Amino acid sequence: MARRARPMGHCARCSRACWKDADDFRSWNGTVDKGVLVALICPQCQSPEEHTEAEVGEAVLDYANAVPDAQGRPIVPLRLDPSTDHTH
Repeated sequence: MARRARPMGHCARCSRACWKDADDFRSWNGTVDKGVLVALICPQCQSPEEHTEAEVGEAVLDYANAVPDAQGRPIVPLRLDPSTDHTH
């Protein structure tokens, strides 16, 4: 018998399920406390301020290259603009 897929979690405000293959998956926000994800917030429940904060974070942080620290918390590096890299 095939195992049924489980959602990534549920919205902390309206309990909507968060599915990784949903069209709006990348629009969900997470609330992090001391490096641990403690809540998900669906796009419909986000305030304009929360949405803007997430957009800024997406622009300056490289979530795809996050690595865990010794306690397993994600360390997310900044996105680097090659035109501003003055190390070479």
